[in-house]
Amino acid sequence: MKTINIIMLLLFTAFPIYTQEIGQTFLELKDTGVEEFISLHPEYDGRGTIIIILDTGVDIGVDGLTKTSTGEVKFIDVQDFTHQGDVNYYEADVETEEGKTIFKYEELSVTASSALQYSPKDNVYYIGGFAEEILKNSGSGAGDLNGDGDLEDVFGMVVFETTEGTESATADWIVYADLNGNGDISDDKPLRNYKEKQDAFSFEFPGDLPPLTMGLNVLPEEKIVSFHFDDGSHGTHVAGIAGGNQIGGIDFNGIAPGAQMMSMKLGNNLYSGGCTVTESMKNAYLYADKVSKEMKVPVIVNMSFGIGSELEGQADIEKFIDNLTKENPYLYICVGSGNEGPGISTVGLPSASHSIFSSGAVLTKDVGEDLYGATLNKDIILYFSSRGGEVRKPDVCSPGANTSTVPNWTGWDRFWGTSMAAPYSAGVMSLLLSAVSQEYPDVKIPSQLLFKAVREGAVKMDGYSNLDQGHGYINVINAYNQLKKYIEDGEVKKFESYTISSLAPNAPSGKAPNLYIRNGSYLKNEDTFTFSVTRNGFREGEKFYRSFKIESDSEWLIPIQKKTYIRNNQSTFVNVKFDLAKMQEPGLYTGRLTAFRDDKSGFPEFEMQATVVMPYRFSFEDNYGKSWTGEKVEQGLFKRYFIELPAGQTAMNIKLSASGKDYARVRYDLFTPDGIGIDVSAQVHTLESKSEVEGTYCNLEPGVYEVVVEGVFLAKNISTYDLSIQFYGINRLENKIITADDNQIEVVNYFGSPSTYNLMGKLDGYEIGHEITISGSEKFRMPFVLRKGEASKEFKIVMTKTDYSKFTDMALLICDTDGYFVESDALSYSKGSISINNTSDEDSTEYVLEIVPGFALGSSSANINITEVTTFKTEYNFDVTSDKKSAIVLYPSLPKQLQINYTMPAEFFPENSQPVGTIIFESAATKESEYELPIKFKF
Repeated sequence: MKTINIIMLLLFTAFPIYTQEIGQTFLELKDTGVEEFISLHPEYDGRGTIIIILDTGVDIGVDGLTKTSTGEVKFIDVQDFTHQGDVNYYEADVETEEGKTIFKYEELSVTASSALQYSPKDNVYYIGGFAEEILKNSGSGAGDLNGDGDLEDVFGMVVFETTEGTESATADWIVYADLNGNGDISDDKPLRNYKEKQDAFSFEFPGDLPPLTMGLNVLPEEKIVSFHFDDGSHGTHVAGIAGGNQIGGIDFNGIAPGAQMMSMKLGNNLYSGGCTVTESMKNAYLYADKVSKEMKVPVIVNMSFGIGSELEGQADIEKFIDNLTKENPYLYICVGSGNEGPGISTVGLPSASHSIFSSGAVLTKDVGEDLYGATLNKDIILYFSSRGGEVRKPDVCSPGANTSTVPNWTGWDRFWGTSMAAPYSAGVMSLLLSAVSQEYPDVKIPSQLLFKAVREGAVKMDGYSNLDQGHGYINVINAYNQLKKYIEDGEVKKFESYTISSLAPNAPSGKAPNLYIRNGSYLKNEDTFTFSVTRNGFREGEKFYRSFKIESDSEWLIPIQKKTYIRNNQSTFVNVKFDLAKMQEPGLYTGRLTAFRDDKSGFPEFEMQATVVMPYRFSFEDNYGKSWTGEKVEQGLFKRYFIELPAGQTAMNIKLSASGKDYARVRYDLFTPDGIGIDVSAQVHTLESKSEVEGTYCNLEPGVYEVVVEGVFLAKNISTYDLSIQFYGINRLENKIITADDNQIEVVNYFGSPSTYNLMGKLDGYEIGHEITISGSEKFRMPFVLRKGEASKEFKIVMTKTDYSKFTDMALLICDTDGYFVESDALSYSKGSISINNTSDEDSTEYVLEIVPGFALGSSSANINITEVTTFKTEYNFDVTSDKKSAIVLYPSLPKQLQINYTMPAEFFPENSQPVGTIIFESAATKESEYELPIKFKF
């Protein structure tokens, strides 16, 4: 998941780091029971388990990631599935001259001034060169590997296969890389595939802190040496949380310091945020699956990566993971829920999969104080942590703001995000499996049973719903006790998993794992709804019978059946009704049904979650507006307002302000009916004389929107605020292109009382549409030009939700003619954009739009619509009049005709371009824009 970094003005070095003995607060261990667990069971510190980090790579040379608590090598394997570090090698011409051996291929040349320790088995040498230019677009700035001030160096290497010094009958590949850059490899260490000898290395750099520590792997079939490194920092930070030992060289640990680890690089750091590329995620999981099957110890996978979800649980990568874990139930996968909150229905992809464990992010009181200067009165769920809706996610919440390990080039080591919560949960699972492997060496715990124990052991957090916290705040002591009970009661053999489905009108198929009704305003007392329940993994001819008791945790959610059962391979169902008398107030209603086994064990077999939103509704009776005054919210907490857009609306105005002279530090977030964030407002902050923020949102799609007012976590006290929402209903009656011969349009006000507007128009620029198909790992490149009179270009990307769900990422780049990325972004949903401003004084400047796909499956293709929007530097205004006046009174339901008077500007309009503009309706009373009507021209 995209990690959120907070840049503070205070220097990190000004803060002492406390040792674990007196309370480690920069990476929380106490609140979750980790500190107590390791104190009671020091030998259960993760030893005997492997944690695999699927991320941007890991710097295996930084303090905290070199050794386990028992002195073993911490990272035992590194692999790069992104091809970022790929260096081709070629068969070398070999010459001897004055006792030196010279290896050559075209422009490449490397010398061995003395005999090498090893020689090739077939007397064939290969040559290649690691060029610093590989890293020229790396966001890290770590490309200058030898610190000489440029990116022009090429470090030669000689590659060959040898039988010397091998520990098996097969040959090993050896790489002599010119790490000190002197052109002579005879003084360099011979390097083998990292997993064979754990050969970590760095290029010679002034001082003691080389920017990157690397490992390599030779891929002879492709004639590639793959260099593994972390120039993104994200993976290294994640690794330290999960399993760091002696971080910074002091007594400062991650969750499972005894665990050994592996790095599977799936994020290419040349692209925005370290985007995945086609099949990099799939191939990393396949490798992890292979390790899990071959190793004799439990393997936990952490992947702090993901994008926004459009079809929850139905994306290609989610289906792939579901099948993978069905075939291998002992692969324990932890992910973050996403950083798209605090709106509901914001859990990301692939964390919506039922096969993996998803974590939301907590800011603990102590970490908030020591790292960020917050004065919280309790632990809080961080505002950005994604929430559930259609799916039962997150599973739990874990600390998601921590200090951890980072590469030497990184200037900051406090990150926060659900990216940080996921490895915390992975570390907890390492502790639990470490304990099980030592206490019950003959027992293997299925992943879903382990996940259940962690969920059941979580502690409920006050003030949060199931959608916010899942089962609550992770606690390793409780989970350990729960897991031991399961084992001793024989649940490992009895355990079953189930697939749940219910009504979800917002979902494309109308079904989802949860009962999810985004608009409950139409519900009636006699309505009933059904959960269908299917047991997974039934084998033909197998006899099975199990009965269940159904209990609800909410008064409004009433199960009609008190019991149900499953026999053999037949499914069952559970009907529910709602007590609408307890749902009168607008807001969020979410509850959970639990099916307990109907025997002495009372084992919680499966869960069914229901969520109903009761929105505020707007009508002519309230003039399509509502206000809330004197509302209060604690720091770090929030209030939700669900807003049903009235028919005929074309704009929504949101105004948030301090209430009177009371203290406030708040802001609002706005989410679509699908849980996609539209906007985050500026802060109302009374101590900085910012007492009001306002936003107007035009041309919204129908549905129930969510406005969330946040008490900013850095607030000094409870905030008191006023909120108002007002709708406008200015509608255009026909949608035609404006021409010189046909320059009139009709508008009507469908809402409220008569309103007076000042009219003005502006010609913004032009649009060009492009339809493309992108396939496999093929990059799309489109040259374009920014001309002197053009202020900017924006490329709007749109695809269907089905096509979007084929991706694990999509990088959007704008390159200059030298190949440098001048702008980079990534697609988070099926709609997105990238833009560039024109800062040149030249008549024209050439660029290239580049789209790098990250398909889950290499055989996939997708259709993409690109709208190229060019904005002019000069502001071209035109007159808009009604009855020859620039002011207009719009009476309810009375159409008015507008005259658009324009002249064609002296600008360049490419062939097939569409000139575009805007008519602005400015309130005569407030002088604020209440609606902006987009229009198109034909010159």
